[in-house]
Amino acid sequence: MLETTYKYSLDSGSKKFICPNCGKKTFVRYVNSEDMQYLPANYGRCDRESKCSYHLKPESKKVIKKVSFEVIRNISKNAFKAIDQFGKTYIIPKSQVVEQENEYLWLTDWYIEKEQALNVIETRILNENSQILNTIKSKVIEEPEPDYHSLEQLDHYYNTVYTKDNLRSFLENEFSESEVFSVMQKFYLTGTNKPWLNSTMFWQIDDKERIHACKIMLYNASNGKRIKAPYNHINWLHKVIKAKDFNLNQCLFGLHQVIEDKTKPIAIVESEKTAIIMSLVMPGFLWMATGAKQNLKLNFFKPINKRKLILYPDKGEFLNWKEKAKKINQYGYSIQVSDFLENKEVINGSDLADYYLQKSNAILN
Repeated sequence: MLETTYKYSLDSGSKKFICPNCGKKTFVRYVNSEDMQYLPANYGRCDRESKCSYHLKPESKKVIKKVSFEVIRNISKNAFKAIDQFGKTYIIPKSQVVEQENEYLWLTDWYIEKEQALNVIETRILNENSQILNTIKSKVIEEPEPDYHSLEQLDHYYNTVYTKDNLRSFLENEFSESEVFSVMQKFYLTGTNKPWLNSTMFWQIDDKERIHACKIMLYNASNGKRIKAPYNHINWLHKVIKAKDFNLNQCLFGLHQVIEDKTKPIAIVESEKTAIIMSLVMPGFLWMATGAKQNLKLNFFKPINKRKLILYPDKGEFLNWKEKAKKINQYGYSIQVSDFLENKEVINGSDLADYYLQKSNAILN
């Protein structure tokens, strides 16, 4: 029987290398059978077949695929953190990234097969010299229709089962009773005892009075800080009431204010609590909140694209928000980003509310 000799084969020796996918020293590399030289370091097979299963063969044709993400963040020398259009997070080894184009990543076919939920928008077949042999456009996955809470649900929590929450108790120590009552009405703030006693409900209502979401958070009544121990006390109404297959599609907290006020400039911060406090401190703006750093994205701004927009990032986030605003401005926006907090003597992570409350308390003392 004739023995078959392949151009490339896995190294038959005992030497192991670091796997480009899992980072363990369990990787067997391919060698060229003619001169027994190792191929590039990404070609090989990981011995951790059940836990890793990485295996990249040295084929004459190479397949790469283009994937769209809402957020791509460089988190280490070895990996990217990416969030897709549905909010799913991926930790992607850089060994699987062929190229980055703004909010797109060209990924290896092996990684795409491993993460089957990824939304591939284009496939390229390359030859051994990385020249394009064929390009295939994919059908873009349509985002499912969003779900909304009803106005009856808001009325139920706001009027029928009214509960005083810890955030309101804190605000009443800092502002007058009439000011607090006014701001609670403006943002439809309500309290609830589910899932935690005296927690606060933040309703995300858009410019058409549709309720996209209701975030529930627990605060310390004495200092106004969120309760983060022994775990971060954040939940959502649709999870608390066990709404089946609820498709969460967030909007800016405070967006509903544009229904009645057509002229004021809009100031945007990260924290809902900060938007509430700043609406009392600086009422010349309509204050809104993204609710999270990663929510600074294009679709949040579409309902207010004709308004004057100013972002007030937390201290330490100025460059990050400036870069994101620059990308959004490419779509016809003129968003400004304030570096106000970068020049103030407050710790990293502090926001406008922290600064003004600290300043106010310093004057009183």
